[in-house]
This record gives sequence, C-alpha cells and structure tokens, in this order.
Amino acid sequence: MVLYHTESMLRRKLVKEYINEALEKYIEKGTYPWHMPGHKRQPIEAVQNVDNISKSRENFWNGVYAHDFTEAKDLDDMHEPEMFIADSIAEMKKVYGTFATYMLVNGSTSGLMTAIHATCYRGDVILAARNCHKAVYNAICMLELEPEYIVPDYVDMRWRCGVNQNGEQTITDGMTDASGESNRGTREKMAASSEVNHETEEKAAVNGEDDREVSERTDILGDISPDKVERAINMLITDGRKPRAVIITSPTYEGVISDIRTIAEIAHRYGIYLIVDEAQGAHLNFMEGHETAMQQGADIVIESLHKTMPALTQTSLLHVMNPELDERVRRYLQIFQTSSPSYIFMQSMEKAVAFGANNRDEFARYGRRLEAFAGKCDGLRNIRLFRPDASSVKNDEICNACKVFDHDEGRLVFVVRPGTVDESGQKFTGVMLAEILADRYGLIVEMASVSYVICISSVVDSADSYDILFNAVAEIDGNLGYEPDKTDQQELDIISGRRSAMPPGTAWDRLAESVPIEGAAGKVSGAFVYAYPPGIPVLAPGEVVDRQAVNGIKSMIDSGLNVAGVNDGYIKVLCGE
Repeated sequence: MVLYHTESMLRRKLVKEYINEALEKYIEKGTYPWHMPGHKRQPIEAVQNVDNISKSRENFWNGVYAHDFTEAKDLDDMHEPEMFIADSIAEMKKVYGTFATYMLVNGSTSGLMTAIHATCYRGDVILAARNCHKAVYNAICMLELEPEYIVPDYVDMRWRCGVNQNGEQTITDGMTDASGESNRGTREKMAASSEVNHETEEKAAVNGEDDREVSERTDILGDISPDKVERAINMLITDGRKPRAVIITSPTYEGVISDIRTIAEIAHRYGIYLIVDEAQGAHLNFMEGHETAMQQGADIVIESLHKTMPALTQTSLLHVMNPELDERVRRYLQIFQTSSPSYIFMQSMEKAVAFGANNRDEFARYGRRLEAFAGKCDGLRNIRLFRPDASSVKNDEICNACKVFDHDEGRLVFVVRPGTVDESGQKFTGVMLAEILADRYGLIVEMASVSYVICISSVVDSADSYDILFNAVAEIDGNLGYEPDKTDQQELDIISGRRSAMPPGTAWDRLAESVPIEGAAGKVSGAFVYAYPPGIPVLAPGEVVDRQAVNGIKSMIDSGLNVAGVNDGYIKVLCGE
C-alpha cells in the first residue's frame, strides 16, 4: 500500500474552512439583516443602547469555546435538570406563567413534533390550519394521522389609486388594508368628501378621475376563524371522526394573529386539545397590547426565540399549560431533541428571556419606533405596508375580506399592488423588490413572495435602520407605475384544500415517479411541494393534484421563488394512482 501523506503534506493545511471563510466574506459586505435571527448579529449587551450600537465585537470563537460544556460533574443536564438549569427553567415558568416550560435546542420543529405526538395517537384525526409549517405535516405522516384542514381566507387590501385625464397616477396619503379601516390620511380625506353627491362621483368616473377606494386581494392568508373551527369540529364529529387535537399557526409568517381565546374555548368544549405554533411571536410576551397563546388558553405553545428575540438560531421554547400532557411531552422531547444539548444554546435562551423580562422599557421603545415607521409608510404608493388596525377589526362588520383578528406590528410586510410595473413596463413583483433591496441597498429581507416581501424586525433594530429601510422602499416606490391588472386572481390561491385520496402517511411510503408539472393534474401527489420559506405545502402526499395547484406551482417558479419538491419541472406522483 502506498502512503500519500508525506511530511510536507502533513504540514500543509489540508482542510479548507469553507463555511467560516464564506461567512467572513459575507460579513465584510456590510449588508443589513431584515430577517431572523432576532439578535441581528449584535451581542445582546448592545441592545441596551439599541439606537447607538457601536460596540466592537468580542473575540467570538474564544467566547464560544469557553462557554461550551456538557453533562459533566458539577454541571447540569437539560433533559433531567436538577441544579442551575432547573433554576433557569423555573424563572422562565414565572415569566410566561406556564405549568411547564422546556428549552428546545433543535428548534421549533422539535417542539411541533413533540406537541403532536403528545396529544395524538397513531391513526387519529387532527384538525390543522392549512398554513401550518412543514414540521406539522411531517408529524402527521409519522403518526399516520388523518388531517382535516381549515383554510384561512386571503386578505384584501384597499387602495385609493386612480388615473387622471393626463394618464398620471393619483394617490392619496392613506390606504385601507386588512382591517377594513382607512389609515389617517384616507380617513381625513373621506371625512372631507363625505358630502360629495352621486352626480360628482359619476362625473369623476366618466372623466377618468375616480380616486375612490378599490379593494384588491393579496396572497396573504388571514386569521383562522373560530366559526370555521367549530363548523369543522361538528362536521367531523357527525362523521364519527372527532379530532384529537387542533393545531394552528398564530402569528403567521406575515404576522396575522388569530382569536386564540375563542378557539381554545371551542376546542375545550368538545374535549379537544389546542396546539398553537407561536414560533413567530416569541416577543409578544414583552410587547404592549398583545396576549400570548398561553395567556389565552392553548394547551401547548411553541415559540422560536431566535426569530424575534436576541437569541441564537435554533433556540426555541415549548410551553405546557395543560398538566395532563406534561408526561407525554417530556417523553417525546427525549426523542426529538439531541441527547447532547448545546450549553451555548441554553445560555442564549436564558439571556434572551432575561433580557425581555428585565428590559420591558426597551420593548416599549421598540413599539414606538415601529409606530413612527408605519406612519411614514402611509405615504407610499404602489408598495404599501400591511397594517391592520386591530382595535377596529374585532367590531367591523363592513368588509369581511379586509380584516383579520389582530396583527403583529413588528412583522413588516410590504405588499406590491397588482398592476404595478417598473420603468420598462414590466410587471413588478415581490421577488424583484427583494432583489433591488439587496443589490442596490444591501438590505436583505426574510422572504419574498409573488406580491410581497417580509422584513422581520426586532428590539435590536435602531431608529437609523428603519430610516434606511424606509428611504430605500420609498425610492423604489417612486420609480414604479400602475396599470390595471387583469390577472386571474385564482392563480394566487395556491393552498386551498386539495382533495385527499389517502392520508399523507400512507402515500409517503408508496412507490412514486417523477412527471412534468403540466402532466401531473389528476394524479396523486407523492411528496410535499412548498415554497421555502415559509414551508407551507401547496401539495402534501396523498392529495390529488388539481389545475389550481399546477398553476400555483408554475406561478411560484416563474416568480423566482425557491420551490422545494420540484426538480427541473418535475414533481413526484404515486405510481398507478
């Protein structure tokens, strides 16, 4: 045998550190993260002076290695805490008001898996919001559950935008979004014009000067209606298929919050557990004007600290409010979490929760920065900030399509109006907006959809950061035009419930083949198809591929979204089905 490791080769650096070198180069580019994790690449100590962050970074690796431990003598075990980890968790229980709280070092995915396994048995029926995370669907497959889906409605936004006789766009200072209520500028103009008679309106329309509000649908999904939940439960009970649990996502990726209290009351009335994926709302416990799902009666709640709190990626919490579920939760956490939990992650979680509990004034200032930013965005034209008014939503009976129950103001969703075009006359999309923000301004968004982008804010973002973001969006908006969009809005309806030929878990193990997307209509899906982020399936295994799904997948691909489950224009379908 020939030995190739000569002395000179051994002295040479044989393994290149690709990840570390790539990240160092990325950091040197100086981009700003309008995405998770919530620490925004700043040490948590810097948040104390969030509007003037200038502290130099510590020697990162020295700090990490010095604080990386394992379950050795005089140290504690996260899975069976008896010492200082137990003390830390006890403090967290007080902060959140829970029966039990558990640290998750495998992210909210492990929490969702645990919650479903703790509440359901193999073959049970589960009532799930269709816009749940892919981890929910994976758990459904693993337990061979029979899912029944609740599909939230798409949300409309109202735009006051007409075209005058000179072909110029006429814009008001406000808009009406998901609340069905106009913002300040619109309300003032509407009040001033309340005496306008029908003759004047007709004249304006004839002259092409109509500047009244127009309601147009977005591809943002609204909240889960308690009425839909109760109707679905009653239907399933009538069919002899009472669900073991209900699981919904609140807030959603776009920050839409459902009426958890009422949904919890309905579920418990029928003896059904409620799981809430609150991964996107870990900061709500520290914000004014919001209640957590724990406070509103959910049985198990999962929160991702790393998404909106100053914590490291992959750190989350699982909260148990129903004592009867705690033993099964602990059992499955042993399965879905690593047996070697990271002390670095545990320290990060503790620091993030302690920061939130001890610095609520910082979150109050964060709220004021968000309010000021939203006010500035009222003047934008074709790119508007999705900003429901929760105070009027709950009592508004005027426009059901234009409202949600509540909204997280920290989730900055910029919606591109249908019909918006760039200077060349090309249709302008959310993906294009994300690319311009990144390439021209160094601002990296969390996610781009066909018609909107999501920016995740956190308590760490400074006032200057908001100014830079607004100025960039305003400049882009100023270069856009508007042409009435005649696109069939049904193409946006990409997650409406598909007809299921068999449970996902059954289809998961069946033999599948790859076929062109166009030729898949009428066949049974053999795999998940979803845009990631956020990971909400357009198709799940066992569902019949309909024309709506085909059009939706093609639309996502054409718009430049990252679509998983599609390879070179082919998707998996079951053989012989």
